[in-house]
Amino acid sequence: MRRAMRRALALAGLAALLLVGGTPAGSETFRYDSGPQPGADTALSVATSELEPVVRSRGPRVPHTNLQLVTLVAKTAFDRGLTPAPIDSGSHVMVAPAEPHPLNFVVEHAVLRHLARRGVTVTVRRSVVPDDSVMAIAGNPGDPLLEYQLASARITYLRLRGWLPGRVKIERQALVEGALTLRDPTTSRVLWTGDASHNLVDAFPRNQVKLVEDARFEELKAEVPGRTVDKVLEPVLVVAIVGGLILLFFENRP
Repeated sequence: MRRAMRRALALAGLAALLLVGGTPAGSETFRYDSGPQPGADTALSVATSELEPVVRSRGPRVPHTNLQLVTLVAKTAFDRGLTPAPIDSGSHVMVAPAEPHPLNFVVEHAVLRHLARRGVTVTVRRSVVPDDSVMAIAGNPGDPLLEYQLASARITYLRLRGWLPGRVKIERQALVEGALTLRDPTTSRVLWTGDASHNLVDAFPRNQVKLVEDARFEELKAEVPGRTVDKVLEPVLVVAIVGGLILLFFENRP
């Protein structure tokens, strides 16, 4: 009995010694790198942007904006105007406007596209070159100065087409008129001049006027035409005549 109690006391003392003394020398300490993750915060959420493209063989049909149409006409006009210009491939010219215009950037783009196709390097100037400083602005001695002038760039709504609601269209005309001048930088002598003019007529739905117009360019806005009394009565008269002919046909049947 006494021996059993002594063994129990000895084991209890050894256990207490181990707890108080800490980890014996030469042992390793282990730590958990991961454990149970805390639950997701459901009080707040982060929006995820999503793009849903329209994929089909033919996308929705939308009309050209007035700016796009004028740009298309300007490319054709100045491309044709520059075709006979005496500018050799591999040469260098300076391009500058002959007068300020809000849409000069459209013509500049058209001129640069044409000269790039011909292999001509260009220095661009965005302001008008005074006659007494042509020599001062020349990039290289002997490089000619090509000036473009945008005399007119406008959109005109010509007339309404169609009568059915939702099917009425507006005929519009895009017109661009300008000029080109090639000058010698040392003497300001005119080496060549050319005209640039083109127009294009298309039609777009009447309910898409706000889509084709841009508030930044007042020059590319126009007044939507209306219907005159004669134009309003014309379809009514046509329907009445056709209806009368159909009525006569059925009345005269045996």
